[in-house]
Amino acid sequence: MIIRVKEAIKVLLEGQMSSVEEPLLRRAVGGLRLTDPDRCSKGRPMRPLVSYVTVVRNAKSTITRTLASLRAQRWGAVEHIVVDGSSEDGTREIIAAHASQIDYYVSEPDAGLYYALNKALAMVRGDLVCVLNADDWLTPDAAALAARALLRCGASASEPMMILTSAWLHDQRRRKLWLPAPLDAGSWLRCPKICHNGVYATPAALALAGPYDTRFKIAADTHWLCSAFDAGVRIVHCAAPTVHYMAGGLSSDARRHTEDCARIVALRFPDLEQAEVWTLVHSFYPWPDNLVPFAASCPSDLGLALESVLARHAGNKALQACACAAGLAAQRGHAYRVRSRRKPSSQLQRGLLRAWFGARDLLGG
Repeated sequence: MIIRVKEAIKVLLEGQMSSVEEPLLRRAVGGLRLTDPDRCSKGRPMRPLVSYVTVVRNAKSTITRTLASLRAQRWGAVEHIVVDGSSEDGTREIIAAHASQIDYYVSEPDAGLYYALNKALAMVRGDLVCVLNADDWLTPDAAALAARALLRCGASASEPMMILTSAWLHDQRRRKLWLPAPLDAGSWLRCPKICHNGVYATPAALALAGPYDTRFKIAADTHWLCSAFDAGVRIVHCAAPTVHYMAGGLSSDARRHTEDCARIVALRFPDLEQAEVWTLVHSFYPWPDNLVPFAASCPSDLGLALESVLARHAGNKALQACACAAGLAAQRGHAYRVRSRRKPSSQLQRGLLRAWFGARDLLGG
């Protein structure tokens, strides 16, 4: 199974790489695999190898912090793969200077973020794999938390499993705890609030989820997560934060993100007409304010239009299940979008977790 997904990724990469002009290729490789392979971390029973992949282009101001967070890990079996898209601001030189702490790196032109991620995932050797952005950094116990969660579940790399951990979300001067939302059938319609950089996947889960769909510019990770759920990957939630995530960058383009999420719905349910796709987006997309630029696509009576879509596709059991899981009961019968509110008990739980993990972070625990 794992061989099949790596073969699929290879075919995908070869097809896309043809769009990169040969004269522009400036390839550089390095890392412990090439210079001192005996120093590469290896997994063993009761000590899973945790692999991190970092895709980067022109991140000179932040990449050093990211690399330092790998060096500070309190787990003895950690691997780091770096794929650089021919940076021109000095990032490439910083990576080369840290080659003694990177298992493998390559710097060359590529066709974009998700193309590069697919390339990186084909290189990992770990029992758990996580994507780490070049402007984010790990908590010191990140790898240990993920590895111990795998062991507690009695699982191994051969079992398709994803561990969804929390993240510290940094937005300007604020920091808040980003707990992973449920990943279920409704995720196709409501775009799950899960930090991609807090997801740890076994190789078997990667094989079932398949490569990132490079047709998406922002939300390929959402499509990938939903595909993993549909494929039967076991989902485990972990409230502990493992990464400091910086808001902004590509994912902050709200308009493009909304369009990508609409495209996810259209691809998942190809029998839907465009107007029906947007009816579902307006009904369940979790950030209603982002839908303002798309107001023209919202039906005058959202509840009535939603009922019409579901009635027209009554035989599509997958669509019916997705709508129910996404919150159909709350939206049904309402002409306008119903904004969901957390229960007081949920708010209290989140506050307690934020206080607990915040205190641990301050104390270095």
